[in-house]
Amino acid sequence: MEKSEEELLMVKRSLILPIVLDVLAHDIRALQRSAAKMNAVYIKVLTALQDQVSMELFHLRRELRKRGIKVFRQERAKHGLEAEYLCRGYRHQFTMLWGVVKAEVELALDALIRPQAKSV
Repeated sequence: MEKSEEELLMVKRSLILPIVLDVLAHDIRALQRSAAKMNAVYIKVLTALQDQVSMELFHLRRELRKRGIKVFRQERAKHGLEAEYLCRGYRHQFTMLWGVVKAEVELALDALIRPQAKSV
């Protein structure tokens, strides 16, 4: 049985979101060390984004499990992000170059920030 486009996007998202969490954690640490006047506010916003991403990742992994998809190897290699996963008993590989990963992380962060920016 072949994997669907939706399932492939779910696997891709499950690989991108941990990197988004790493970027947010890095930025929080950088803000904590900086002398910016509004550190507490920026850190609060980034922490809220971390919580939102963590919750999305939790639900996404649960949905993958429900569909019989298991990512069993994820590696940050020299040229990009590599992963192997099982989809209904069939083994698949997934690779993204770092330039694509960076663009995907930026898109994910932009999508997370946009709704919050409208409410301000």
